[in-house]
This record gives sequence, C-alpha cells and structure tokens, in this order.
Amino acid sequence: MNIFNPNFTGRFELFTGYHIITMVFIALLWIIIPVVFKKSKNEKADIFFRYTLASLLLVQHIGWIIWEIITNRFTIELSLPLNLCDISNILCAILLIRKSFKMYEILYFWALAGTIQSYITPNIFFGFPHFEYIAFYIQHGGEILTILYLTIVTGFRPKAKSMIKSLVALSIFIMFVYIFNLIAGSNYMFLMADTPHPSTVTRMIKIFGEPPWHIIGLMLVTVVSILVLYAPFAIWDKFKKSKSSQNQDQ
Repeated sequence: MNIFNPNFTGRFELFTGYHIITMVFIALLWIIIPVVFKKSKNEKADIFFRYTLASLLLVQHIGWIIWEIITNRFTIELSLPLNLCDISNILCAILLIRKSFKMYEILYFWALAGTIQSYITPNIFFGFPHFEYIAFYIQHGGEILTILYLTIVTGFRPKAKSMIKSLVALSIFIMFVYIFNLIAGSNYMFLMADTPHPSTVTRMIKIFGEPPWHIIGLMLVTVVSILVLYAPFAIWDKFKKSKSSQNQDQ
C-alpha cells in the first residue's frame, strides 16, 4: 500500500472507527506528555521535547508541500500557508524554540479555537493510513500539544489583554487573506465559499447569508471561543482573589 499515492482508494469518513481512535489517542498524549514533563522538571528533557516537536511540525509541513509538488497538486489557490491552522503550525514551531510569551498569548487562542474544530471535523480527502491523514493529525494534534505543554509545563497563561491582542492579530490576518483571495481567486480560511464538508462555516452561511456576510458569524463564534478559552483562568483568578480576601479578614 503506497500511503503517498494520490489515487489512494481509502476516502476519509467522519467519525469512523479509525477516526475516533486517532482523536482519542492524540487526546491522551495531550494529557500524558505535559503531566510527565511537569513532574520530571528536567531542563534538558524539556529542551529536547520542545525542539523535537518543533521539528516534527516543520518536517510535516515541508513534507506536505513536497508531496503536493511531486503529485502536481500544489497550486497558489490551495497550497499556501494561509489557512489559520497552517500559519499556526509554523508559528507553533517557532514558539516551541523561542518560548516567546508574546507569541504564546496570541497562539493560545489561535491554536485552540481554530484547530480544535478542524481536529474534530477534518477537511481532508484521504483516510488512514494515507500521508494526508497522518500529516493532518500530526499538525493539528501537535499545535494543541504545543499550547498545552507551554501552559502546563512552562507555566505560561494568557492574560485578559491577551484576548484583545489575539483578536486584533486575527482580524489583520483575515483582512490580508481576504484581499489575497480576491486577487488569486482562492478560498483560504473559507472566507469566500463554503467548506467541502458541513462545518461551522456552513452553519454561519445559513444564518448570516452567502459570503462574505458569513464572516460576521465566524467572528462572533471566534469571540465566544476566545471568552470560553479564557474562562478557566478568569475563574481561577477570581477564586484566588476571594481566598486571599478571606485570609486577610481572618
């Protein structure tokens, strides 16, 4: 079986056995890896893991481009890293190496809000064990693992103003991609048309109307997602503040 074959007969089907097993397996890694490294507190192991994961993310991305070029699938309209998950993949690799909090506070929301939905409902054609399927889950699983690792092991956490920074950065990126789509006739981030498989984009088109009106709905979903992702930290801060006040009163 040639897993790089562009004529591979195994088509991806949502929520089949192999799809569910893949998601559960990767989700377990999200829990196990940060917990193990948090307990070990080994600086050399930390550096080794971060650089290894960063390399895996970059190799996956480069391998994807090479595969598309070799199989004559590479096009300006489809293959540039202008989808949110693709640009997050590259930035997460840089984040793992640099450990930049400024990058983290933006990517915390980008990688989690944008990637989780794609993780559950992939926009891919080939199923397991094709290279497309494996590369997709290395990328999306790796992005989420990056954020969870830096949050749990390194101790990074977003601040309230991180939500604004992330939303502003995303808005700028969306404007750039939208203009590029107009010029190139592409559909990056599905700003110009629906997705091949039913998704949030599909629902927003039904509610808000045909593109570009659906972008209003997508931005509202993004704002809600950002608030939900920050909620655990806001609740924890409120709990600590309340406990501190009680201790002072005593």
